Amino acid sequence: MPPLLLRTASGRLITFGLGSLSFCFAAFANPLTDLQKSAAKWSQIRSETSRLESDWVAERSVLKASISGLNIEADQLELEQRALASEAQKHTEEINALTARNQANDAAIAQTVDRLATLSGELIALRPALPPRLSHALDLPFRTIAQDDLKPADRMRHTMAILNRCQQFDQTFVMTEEVLPVEKGGEDRLLEIVYWGLSQACALDRSANETFIGRPVDGVWRWVPAPGLAEAAAKLIAVRQDEVPPDFVTLPFQVTGGEK
Repeated sequence: MPPLLLRTASGRLITFGLGSLSFCFAAFANPLTDLQKSAAKWSQIRSETSRLESDWVAERSVLKASISGLNIEADQLELEQRALASEAQKHTEEINALTARNQANDAAIAQTVDRLATLSGELIALRPALPPRLSHALDLPFRTIAQDDLKPADRMRHTMAILNRCQQFDQTFVMTEEVLPVEKGGEDRLLEIVYWGLSQACALDRSANETFIGRPVDGVWRWVPAPGLAEAAAKLIAVRQDEVPPDFVTLPFQVTGGEK
């Protein structure tokens, strides 16, 4: 390609080759391409940024709603926790009250057991002073309360049985026949006996025509001979058995203990 001639203002000619022009265009082409690439990349980044911003706005709304819901749930849980703490405190107080009550009951039971043991000992010591018929009838309860390993409930039951039976016997007149000695180590006799409660009795030995007055003396039941009372004792027994019309019978009974 022929060179290009250009004239300057002074009239000088300047020659350019087309090859040189092509080189200049080629030199400017690379920065333009880079600029286009940068613009495309920036546009892509901007688009991604916009998308992320949109996603963040949407997610932020969801997160705000979630946070609000969690705050409400936290408040509810706090209220429930306070209610549970209050109820737990109430239960703790009830448990403490029950524990104190159980301890008081245990102490009362222990005291009752000790009192029962003491009462059992007193009843056993009192047994020799009981009328023979009553003492024999209460043999099983007396032998039971003498056991050291007896359960409190059983001790209470047998103790009450003894007390109730003694009270019942003390409020009645009992007519009976018994075979027993009237003195320690003596021979057994067939006696017709009338008991006046726990403190007095009259016994008649018809075969020997002898009469005895029974009562507790110094903590032991004793039969004391009563000469000359056989007829009165026989009349008393006949009246008690409705064999004769009711009548007054005089016997030397007393209501005090001891030898007098």
